[in-house]
Amino acid sequence: MTNPCLFLIILTLACTTTIADADELNSAFLQKHCNRCHGTQKQEADRRFDNLPSSIGSIDDLERYQEIVDQLNLAEMPPEDDPQPSGDERAKMIEDLTQKIAAAHAEFSNTGGHSVLRRLNSWEYRQTIGDLLGINVNVWNPAEDFPAEVKVDGFDNNGAGLVTSGMLMDHYFVAAEEAIRRATQFGERPETRKYTQQSPFYFKGNESKGLPKLYQVDRFRFIPETPYTDMYGRHYRGGHIGFPPLARQGGLEQGGNYTIRVRAAAVGRVHDYGKALGDFRNGDPLVMEIASVDRKGSVTSTGNVSKMTSLARVELTNEDPRWFEWEVYMDAGYEPEVRFRNGPLAAKRLIRLLSDRKEFRKFKTIPGLGRFHGVLKAYQGPRLRVWEIQLEGPHIENWPTAGHRALYGDLKLEDLNPKTIAGRISAFAKSAFRRSPVEGELEPIQSLVSAKLEAGVAPLNALQLGLQAVLCSPGFIYLDQGEGDLNDHALASRLSYFLWSSQPDRALLELASAGQLKSQLGPQVERLLADPKSDRFVSHFIRRWLDLDNIGTMPPSQDFLEYYRDNLGTAMRGETEAFFRNVLDENLPLREFLAADYSFLNRELAEHYGISGVEGNELQRVSLQSGTRGGLLGQGAFLTASANGVDTSPVVRGIYVLEKVLGSPPPPPPPDVPTIEPDIRGATTLREQLVKHREIATCAACHRKIDPMGFALENFDAIGAWRDEYEKKLPIDAAGKLPTGDAFSNVPEFRKLMLDRSEQFNRCLTEKLLTYALGRELEIGDRPATDRILAELKETKGGLRDLIRLVISSDSFARN
Repeated sequence: MTNPCLFLIILTLACTTTIADADELNSAFLQKHCNRCHGTQKQEADRRFDNLPSSIGSIDDLERYQEIVDQLNLAEMPPEDDPQPSGDERAKMIEDLTQKIAAAHAEFSNTGGHSVLRRLNSWEYRQTIGDLLGINVNVWNPAEDFPAEVKVDGFDNNGAGLVTSGMLMDHYFVAAEEAIRRATQFGERPETRKYTQQSPFYFKGNESKGLPKLYQVDRFRFIPETPYTDMYGRHYRGGHIGFPPLARQGGLEQGGNYTIRVRAAAVGRVHDYGKALGDFRNGDPLVMEIASVDRKGSVTSTGNVSKMTSLARVELTNEDPRWFEWEVYMDAGYEPEVRFRNGPLAAKRLIRLLSDRKEFRKFKTIPGLGRFHGVLKAYQGPRLRVWEIQLEGPHIENWPTAGHRALYGDLKLEDLNPKTIAGRISAFAKSAFRRSPVEGELEPIQSLVSAKLEAGVAPLNALQLGLQAVLCSPGFIYLDQGEGDLNDHALASRLSYFLWSSQPDRALLELASAGQLKSQLGPQVERLLADPKSDRFVSHFIRRWLDLDNIGTMPPSQDFLEYYRDNLGTAMRGETEAFFRNVLDENLPLREFLAADYSFLNRELAEHYGISGVEGNELQRVSLQSGTRGGLLGQGAFLTASANGVDTSPVVRGIYVLEKVLGSPPPPPPPDVPTIEPDIRGATTLREQLVKHREIATCAACHRKIDPMGFALENFDAIGAWRDEYEKKLPIDAAGKLPTGDAFSNVPEFRKLMLDRSEQFNRCLTEKLLTYALGRELEIGDRPATDRILAELKETKGGLRDLIRLVISSDSFARN
């Protein structure tokens, strides 16, 4: 009969021996393949592995072991010049360390992975004010003057970086006061009015020179007359037509939805003036832009416009007049303006270039016209002719508006008294806080309002002061999600701020109040993604993930005329957003971001990419056949954001690809290592400079990862156009070899190698989405949740929509 105690002793000894043997083998593996670069003498990338204990006893140990497993899985370590483990040795090491890491995860709790209080960032504040008070924040941005947010790894919603300064609090008070003023509508319902301006449009004369006070130029205002400033601050070409019916009264009295109609035609699109018209392409459609402008405090040098919002654009090819109509939102104090968006130069420069041509000479001395308008009279180039402009509105469905009712309910001015005022403050706070106020939370605000009433402040002013205080209180400004498992209200806020960048709506809050949200997460995710407000998630996540603000801080040089002429910046962002939206809506696999052989282009962006046959200014799906473009890597926004607006750097682009696509950014360079800048002026190429740079021991490990990624994309210039050589006729060499030893000679071959790393991209995108959703950096304790998401996504062959659902149902999302 077997002695059970003896059996247990033998089994324990066997297991102990097995573990000890495994630890000894693992230690020998590290000594042979890792410690030379990450040991006592040298710690490349600031990593040291020779002092790793055999058992994981701390978060630091766990992180270092995880790094080793990740590098072995990617086959990027050991470096190719060092002795390589066999396939079996590598697999055994990965298996042993993975088991060790899993056991450690089971023992450790997530010590730092929560942000009890996270302030709304400027983007979220803006959308929340808009939804709460029914204000169009595309026209009025309440956060416009807020200090810039601190970005952590590109994300501006990281709780650790969202500090609240005294300056920001001052801005909160001002923004809250203005938001309440805009939403308050105690007056009578505004009447719908119609304004009309018909041709002829007149110029004002120069009476001091004896010219008529007003004189007509042709039957229609058609020529670029006054330059204006574009979205990048450039003094731009093009003309505009004001709207006298509203200019005389200082703009609209009431903000709201309006109908704008313009009867216009495009004349002279084909011309024989050659390059005298600058970069206007012969035969192009004329782009008519409808803008909303504020002229208060403006000066002539800015086209007599202090603020401008673009409302709509349309391409005109019709020579006979046609009506065009738009439904738009316009703010009080603004008026409509018609603009010739791609007009061929500012008028004065145009006159200077054309006036010496034979057909214009006779017009220089016509009495009463003068040289300037005489040449305009004879000009037969591209003209935007406008017959009539109409404006009708405001169109108001409900009065008072939803924002007014959110503030005041059904109260009338005569109903205001201490009791009703206290009730409205409590009711509004419940909406603003996205939950019921806790006991005592509103006492300071109610006491402030009571004191104001006792001091004789008018009831409406006292109530508005209380409402302003609600919008400046922590309950509104912060997302308080507690610690541990999220309650239903905290979950509702996390969900809505992830997918809408704003407060939860009534449906979410009702489910939260009933304690049913957790059981209804799936249907609610689908509902939120189907709502137009999810476009905020698409645009803002892409903006933060890909650092598209780089384009604004380092805008392309004005030497790239086509970038501004063709409005490529807007088209490029639109391309990436439309592509992401398509992958999301169709629930396509994540490899589509790397493998897609199509994109969403308009005519101008297609021409920029060297693709012909695309018509119209609207983005449309276009097949890409060359293999040089496709997926994120060939999109203009991606390529422009990874440049500096003037030229490209393989180092900068390489780091960008590693960080945004593969999720493995290199550590910062040592402080004593000089920066490599592009130098294409002499015989020494940047590639040769970087080869020498890699001879520096502290640089070699990182640059063997960085440089190939950057050189692979050198055929794309600073705004993503294809090129075969640099400016000085030096040929571009896009060949390279990845740390795995895989070589490529051109962009199509590089794209194929990137496809082989699609699992690494999947992890990168998953981690970016989790970081954005949680509002904090991921830590080692989030790794099991990330691994489970990726495992299920792979098993079910899921797409982007499935990934978002898995992120929301993960343990990391459900806890704080």
